[in-house]
Amino acid sequence: MKIFRSTLNSFVFYILFAVAYFTAGKLLTNFAFQSQVIPIWIPAGIALVGCFIWWWRFIPALFIASVAFNLSINDNAINDQVLIGSTLNEVALIGLGVILQALVGAALLRYWLGNPLHLKKRQSIIYFIAVVGIAVSLISANIGVFALSEFNPAYSAANHWQNVIYWWLGDALGVLIATPFLLALLQPTFKQRYVSPLPTIAVCSVLFVSVALTTKLYNQESYSNAIQIAKRETSIIENSLLRHLNLSQIAVQSLASQIQSTPTVSKQEFDSYSAKLLAEHSFIKAFSWNRKISPDQVVAFNTRLSELYEPFSLTPRVTGAPLADDDPLVVVTYIAPLAGNESVIGFNLFSREDRRETLLDPRIKNHPVSTKIIQLVQTKQPEPAYLLFAPVYQQNNEVASIKGYATGVFLVENMIAQSLSIAQNEMFNISIYESPSSPPFYNNAQNVPTNTNKLTTIEINFAGQTWFVDLTIKDEFLPHQNNNMTLFLLILQVIVSSLILLILLLFNYQHSALSRLVAERTRSLVKAKKQSDLANQAKSRFLANMSHEIRTPLNAVIGFSTLAKNEDSVETLSGYLHKINLSSKSLLSLINDILDISKIESQKLTLEVAPFDLNNLLDRINSMFEQSAQQKGIGWKIDNNLPIDTWFEGDVMRIEQILLNLCSNAIKFTSEGEVKLSASSKKLSEQRLQVALAISDTGIGIAATEQSKLFDAFTQADNSTSRKFGGTGLGLTIAKELSLLMSGDISIQSEVGKGSTFTLCVELNSCAAQPTAPQKSPQHVDLSRLKILVAEDNSVNQLVIKAMLGSLGITPTVVENGELAVAQIKMHDFDLVLMDCQMPVMDGYQATALIRKIKNAEQLPIIALTADVMPEDKAHALAIGFNQHLAKPLELDKLTECLINYVDVYES
Repeated sequence: MKIFRSTLNSFVFYILFAVAYFTAGKLLTNFAFQSQVIPIWIPAGIALVGCFIWWWRFIPALFIASVAFNLSINDNAINDQVLIGSTLNEVALIGLGVILQALVGAALLRYWLGNPLHLKKRQSIIYFIAVVGIAVSLISANIGVFALSEFNPAYSAANHWQNVIYWWLGDALGVLIATPFLLALLQPTFKQRYVSPLPTIAVCSVLFVSVALTTKLYNQESYSNAIQIAKRETSIIENSLLRHLNLSQIAVQSLASQIQSTPTVSKQEFDSYSAKLLAEHSFIKAFSWNRKISPDQVVAFNTRLSELYEPFSLTPRVTGAPLADDDPLVVVTYIAPLAGNESVIGFNLFSREDRRETLLDPRIKNHPVSTKIIQLVQTKQPEPAYLLFAPVYQQNNEVASIKGYATGVFLVENMIAQSLSIAQNEMFNISIYESPSSPPFYNNAQNVPTNTNKLTTIEINFAGQTWFVDLTIKDEFLPHQNNNMTLFLLILQVIVSSLILLILLLFNYQHSALSRLVAERTRSLVKAKKQSDLANQAKSRFLANMSHEIRTPLNAVIGFSTLAKNEDSVETLSGYLHKINLSSKSLLSLINDILDISKIESQKLTLEVAPFDLNNLLDRINSMFEQSAQQKGIGWKIDNNLPIDTWFEGDVMRIEQILLNLCSNAIKFTSEGEVKLSASSKKLSEQRLQVALAISDTGIGIAATEQSKLFDAFTQADNSTSRKFGGTGLGLTIAKELSLLMSGDISIQSEVGKGSTFTLCVELNSCAAQPTAPQKSPQHVDLSRLKILVAEDNSVNQLVIKAMLGSLGITPTVVENGELAVAQIKMHDFDLVLMDCQMPVMDGYQATALIRKIKNAEQLPIIALTADVMPEDKAHALAIGFNQHLAKPLELDKLTECLINYVDVYES
């Protein structure tokens, strides 16, 4: 596509487009829509315009820019928030998706729709927006999100199709806004179809700013709302954790109270009450009763343990030496459930530092005290848990002393699972520590960074321990907190942008259409003016030629007439009159040509269809031109291959007119060699034949460049032809038009200096040979008996018609107008009326109409004598009531032939 004036400019912009793709991508990541969404991806429009301008040549730059952008974001914190690739395979696949989308969109523009700023149809605007802008953008979205889900382990695939939609809508906005903007910016001013870029640039800029600001404001508002919701949830989480921790204290204290109330609690009683507590709370792993004894009581206590657990085939013994000499022994006596905990029976809690530290805590006298988090090894996988001790005192003692400790084992994960709802787990990454410097003993998001979007740390104190609960908002919570509203906003932005762009492109279309119309009208006017100038030049040349052609015979008429006045010799006068007659006929032929071209141009020339003998016509042509060729010293030949006994149906007079013109031209333009007329026919069907009449000469020939305008009116091959050979330039035009009216044509083959061949081809119906009636010659008819009335206003014409009729032995009655003619007919009987059509007082048409009220056409024939020779004039005359039409100038032979039709024929 030609946009740039030079290759250097094109190369510079090629590099700029690649850089613009990279830079625009970097800038737009700052508009990340909550997370994993960039709402308007301008690089998609840059890629489309690049491929539209440079086609496949833009692929390397586009691929490099796409890969470089994705890899450059890899170490950025925003990589965890937006749909961007990181691994080489991933970014390569994303780059291929970008290329495929840009190529498909560019192909649709290059080979179907065209430049969006210069679309030729209104529906093309809709196709651009719906197909190129929106539908094609699905390509990169699907390929890109597939690449993320396939190659990026950190990518959350939980909302795969939603991410596809977000990517798709972002690309669609980028294409719709950036494509017209860039094309308007790069629009070449040196081309004719130039549209002012300012409206397009302004509208697209406003659209981009509107989308960006709307996105930013909505993003901030959504983020603020999400933080407020999260903060409300932190209080709920804190209360829920404290409540469940208190439940654990209540359970241990309840067990201690039960043992306190039963001084000699049995194993069965302990198991029974413990089972009830275990059934109530799933986060309790086990309960135990731990008896406090002195070292000298160990032997007796072992005996008692053996007796208690003999039914269970167990022989437990006290294990674990005290860590200090003055430490008592706190021995696990009962435990529920027993299964899986058999090895714990007889274990001395003072043998473990963490247990000893808890039991020596002074606060244990007032309320249960907890150990730090321990890892249970009795389970298949180590589980975090804590032990809670509640003291049981001796009864009936004046001095309170601790008899032992009720102990509960509580599972941290089970307790937290009951404390938190599913929504809270989806909202937060939760990490719980015993101190800020220690690793967390609980974390609901393994191997996921927890310092991003950290909301707060809750400090929980219970049973002598302190837990620190870190609450970090999950990345997934922010974009999906208002999923429906987010999607609605993106769709609304695409719809509004599409509508505004539709109006903009319709405006450009109207402007372009108006510009094209003005340009077309301008070209038409220029062409029409050029044609008019050429026509005026041709007509000027024609008038000059006509002036010459008319003045030549007029010069002969006037010259010989003047000479005849002073000449007494009969022989000389006869010669003068003969030349005057020839010049007059030449002038009449010229006028007839002008009338013919006028009829043709007005489409009022009609052809007759009547049987005729084409062989007879060729004989007449031969007799006409044989002597002319001999006088010029060239050969004349007719090669007739037509069937002898076949006649044709058509206008023989017009065919003869064409042949006369072509043959006379051939002889006129041939100075040596010969002229040949060839006739042949080809049978097309039973009654239809194609007749070909070819006139060949060895004359001057016609150049190929001049042949195309040879049949134009008022033209000849060149002006020198007219000067050298004469002629008006109408003959071939008339011949060509007549051939076309006959559903035929005239073709030409010519070479300068070697001659020309004009071929007339017409299709004619054949018919059988027609019988010919014998011609009646004037000397066999007595016309003197005719009583003729002549209505003629011109005195010269009166003398001419009286002289012609007098030569036939007729003495006519002559009147000056139609009114007098009507009066004469009312008073006298006439055999025939010769009526001029254009007369003063009353013209011939009005007079004939009045006469026809008195006498019909059979009673009184009326012959029109007029210079009105157009077909419509003849038709009008016949419709008024004339019997026949004779054209002026009147020839004696034609007048005689007409009068013969209205008298009785007598043999002499």
